[in-house]
Amino acid sequence: MTTTQQDRWAGRKVLEARSIMANKLPSPCGQCGKEVTEKDKWVVGHVKSRITHPHLTWVLSNWRIEHKACSDKTGQAAVIEKAKFDALKSVGFVFPPEMEAGKPPLLPVHTHENHSQPLEVREGLSWANLCQNAPEWLQPYLEVPENASPPMWVTGVHPEAVGSYGPEALAWMTENLKERGKPLSLRWWQRLAVVLQLQHREDGTLCFRTILESGPRRIGKSVRLRAMALWRLENGPDLFEPEQLVLHTGKDLAIVREVMRKAWAWAGPRDDWSCKKGMTEPEVSYADVNRWVARSKDATTGYDACLALVDEAWDVKPASIDDDLEPTMLERESPQLVLTSTAHRRATSLMRGRILDALSVDDGETLVLIWGAPVGSDPADPAVWRAASPHWSDDRASMMSSKFAKAMAGETDPEFDDPDPMEGFKAQYLNMWRLRDRHVEHGSAVFTADQWETLTALLPDTRPDSAAVESWHAEGVSVALAWRSGLDTATVQVLDFPDTASAVAALKDSGFRGRATVGASLLEDPAFKNVRTTKGQGRPAASVQELARLVAEGQAMHDGGEHLTTQVLAARTTPGADGPRLVSKARGDAIKAAVWALTSARKARSGRPRILLPSSV
Repeated sequence: MTTTQQDRWAGRKVLEARSIMANKLPSPCGQCGKEVTEKDKWVVGHVKSRITHPHLTWVLSNWRIEHKACSDKTGQAAVIEKAKFDALKSVGFVFPPEMEAGKPPLLPVHTHENHSQPLEVREGLSWANLCQNAPEWLQPYLEVPENASPPMWVTGVHPEAVGSYGPEALAWMTENLKERGKPLSLRWWQRLAVVLQLQHREDGTLCFRTILESGPRRIGKSVRLRAMALWRLENGPDLFEPEQLVLHTGKDLAIVREVMRKAWAWAGPRDDWSCKKGMTEPEVSYADVNRWVARSKDATTGYDACLALVDEAWDVKPASIDDDLEPTMLERESPQLVLTSTAHRRATSLMRGRILDALSVDDGETLVLIWGAPVGSDPADPAVWRAASPHWSDDRASMMSSKFAKAMAGETDPEFDDPDPMEGFKAQYLNMWRLRDRHVEHGSAVFTADQWETLTALLPDTRPDSAAVESWHAEGVSVALAWRSGLDTATVQVLDFPDTASAVAALKDSGFRGRATVGASLLEDPAFKNVRTTKGQGRPAASVQELARLVAEGQAMHDGGEHLTTQVLAARTTPGADGPRLVSKARGDAIKAAVWALTSARKARSGRPRILLPSSV
């Protein structure tokens, strides 16, 4: 890839770019996040380096304002990035054609998964926002080293925070803990996470109740969880309450046990510490009463947790947390729930829902700390890999290159646990959450939209031949009116009403004078006091099956009304021992009423048949 004269950042065009960007002052520095004013020495910097992305040199969306001093510091970093970029090419890595041709690829954007709607993220979750006016106790942890990247989304400093136990916790971890026989050396992102998590108020209580943490695979999440659990056991009694319980769960007990296993060698020989290495209920304890216990995701009730850790939360059901785990934290002093996970296409709604809620609304209790690539990013771009990774190294670059090459070749990777290699790569190593993934419907649709549309017919301008009324709990009441349109065919119309009184009024206004079929639960309703009725029976599944039979035999038509159409198209079934089984949970009262009305209309007679006799002569 060559740099043309047109790509070079020099001359009059740079002055023009500076004039354009001056209109945005004051603005946060693209490097340090602190405010840049007209009085400061500043330059027009680039979001993506000119060395690795020369085709974006003059793209306005790739410009940003930077302190001159901050910009000068990045010169060597860009050279290093270029060297790594060239190294990947030298070992055969193939970059996207548009990059080779010097054409600008699409810049990363926050989008809905179908790329049709933007994902709206509330203000206050940017790295620049965290860095602006940062308190002194946080500032030492905001300088991003060369081998790291800032988070994509991060909650700002809590408004009630007066400090953090983080620095003291980090000192304790470094002094006391070991990793592979050496003193624990936490990565930059781990140190930042500890300091942000342990923000406290003036009375000493912790500010955040929930920690929503997410990043790609192999960044050191387990090390951070282990260090935090051990710190809380020994230091929690002095800071919060005498007995501390750390409850650790996750995708499966094997994953949780593996995190705890690496603490046994450290805790075993130490005074006041002990371990239980059982397969089902392992634990680490300090001073007998402070315990870190591992439990399966379905066995977290009955405890009083001070710190709850949920590992690989993508495979944990919301009810396991909302109904079982969180209630165990009630009445604890400064309890915290840590939900940590890498993205996964088969994720339950737990992490996806919590992340969406946190991106939309600030509840004052949730700390968001997420590294990843926005949906729409180019998965082939090493700059995207780098930005999505809180920790970077030559080994990680090599691994990413290998994983991407395999995904491009269509090779499945057991680590991805995904039938689509590229989607697995994007989820596992770029942490690209499908936050608004459509719910996967179970079963098969009874009718397609096209099939149902072909059954529409005009209603006759006459009194209906039959009527039926059914309700769906408190969600509404359906009134079905049907007309015979042939010897064995009838056409139905179904209307929706908020209550039985308005439904009965509509029934009377229709001109129907016969006996209406009414659902068993409605027969005692006073609104039907002066209405001739017959009892309607049958489960929704039987009604769906009967409607399908009537249609298949050419005996049912409809007016195209929205109420019935919505329920029919939402109905889904699966095969069962005694016929199709209804698996959808949507309303079915319109379908039941329609079937009753259609059946009655086909049996109805407009009057006694006349017998014509020959006239006498």
